[in-house]
Amino acid sequence: MKVITKGLTQSTLKKELVALPTPCNDVVYYPAKLADLATEKRYTVFQTLSQKSGLAYLVVTQPHTAKVVLAGSKDLINEVYQAIPWSHYEIADEDNKFDYKESPSLEALEDYFLHLKEQ
Repeated sequence: MKVITKGLTQSTLKKELVALPTPCNDVVYYPAKLADLATEKRYTVFQTLSQKSGLAYLVVTQPHTAKVVLAGSKDLINEVYQAIPWSHYEIADEDNKFDYKESPSLEALEDYFLHLKEQ
């Protein structure tokens, strides 16, 4: 598992999805609704997978940005994601389902990942 802490990642809005460049030079997409939640001071975390490299990522949303915070195997990132103790939500349309967890606050989000890096 690699902890990603350098800077914020630029993202681009495409229709109902936000394109997020990954550290492996791929692009992953997440629902624009998560960006909307971040502007309402609701912070989320989700897992995603690069089809190009096979690396999985844990991503957090904050106002006006999303940031990759962890990278690793699909199984490892899923294990870390499942252990996050926050409420689980789902965004669904007729073709896709997208899971995310919502942090109780920005401080809780930052504290959780700071302590995770220390382990």
